[in-house]
Amino acid sequence: MKMELAFAVIMAIGLSILTVYMNQPKPVKNFYLSPQSMSEKREPMLRSLSEFQQVVRENIQGKLRKGSFEIVVEGLKSLAHHCGGRVPYLNMIYENELWRGTLNCKVPTENVTSFTFDVRQLISEYGKVTHITISVTEVEVNPTDGQPEEPLSEVSINLKEFVEGESPIISQIGSVVPWLVTGLVWIAQGLIIGLPLCFVSLGVVLIIDRGIIPVWKRQFKGRTLNKTAD
Repeated sequence: MKMELAFAVIMAIGLSILTVYMNQPKPVKNFYLSPQSMSEKREPMLRSLSEFQQVVRENIQGKLRKGSFEIVVEGLKSLAHHCGGRVPYLNMIYENELWRGTLNCKVPTENVTSFTFDVRQLISEYGKVTHITISVTEVEVNPTDGQPEEPLSEVSINLKEFVEGESPIISQIGSVVPWLVTGLVWIAQGLIIGLPLCFVSLGVVLIIDRGIIPVWKRQFKGRTLNKTAD
């Protein structure tokens, strides 16, 4: 009985893994052609007339003390206009008496460095900067199209307020909760799929061991006896 139960558990685990694997979303191939690959296919004459300009993309994340979100947002707008840029996108959310939001600023490339330092200083006065990422790419500009507008660099700023004195343990627990929920969901799915498969596998093993195999042995033994009698 122990061997049968072990074999049924192994079958159930294997079927559970196969079921989860089959339900996983298949990766979709991306056939999108990047601007660089497209530009390589242009004619040599047009390519020789092209110019390249650098465009900077930044992402700045910061935390602000409660009640300072509006002040910092207005200050960021002033900094963008002072550097010759603009703020074409602003999203603000007020929840649980705290503000959070995102600003997408467009600034001339030559002013991005000073703008970044000023933004960091402004946020640090009312909170702290937690994360900054910077990437630089080259954009092709064709002078034959007249005098195209110089591409602007993009700076995305994500801000959220926090309550001073809040325990860091609580915030850490809040960041771990999504992982715990995902783990519990996987465990529940494993139990929902695995337990029925375990019982089904055990039934199949018992039927084969207690029903099919003895019948087959009796038939085989009967045929052997008949052949011996003949």
